[in-house]
Amino acid sequence: MKTARKTNSHQAWLFDGKPEFVDVNVASSTPVEGGYVVAMELTTGAIRLAATRQPAKYVSAWRHNVRRYGVPDIVRVLVSRPYLRYEAVKRGLAGLLAEYKDADSEAFRVSIETLTEKAQTLWAEARPQP
Repeated sequence: MKTARKTNSHQAWLFDGKPEFVDVNVASSTPVEGGYVVAMELTTGAIRLAATRQPAKYVSAWRHNVRRYGVPDIVRVLVSRPYLRYEAVKRGLAGLLAEYKDADSEAFRVSIETLTEKAQTLWAEARPQP
C-alpha cells in the first residue's frame, strides 16, 4: 500500500500522506540533525504548522487530543526534510503564510498547493541537513 502522494508537492516534502503512516516513513531526528517542519491538514480544511524532532509523536499526541478534547482531526500530514534551525524555518514559513492566518486559531486557511509553493520558496533559502 502506497501512502505518500505522488504530486508536485512530493518534491517539496519528505513525507506527504496519511497521519497513521508518519511513524513508518519519518524517523525521529537527533539534536545534531535538527528537526522537521510539519504541516497538518485538519478536517476543517485548515493547516496547522509545527516544528518538532519527533513528527510521529507530535501527530500521535494531536490525535490523542482529538479523542480527548474533540479538536479537529488530521487528514493529511506533510513533513519537511530536517533542518538544523527547524523552529526558525517554521517561523519563516508562518511569516510567508501570514495573509492566510485564521483569526480564531493558530491555523492557516490555505490550500496545500499554496502552502507548498510558499514552502518551496523558503526551502530554496534554508539549508537542509544532509
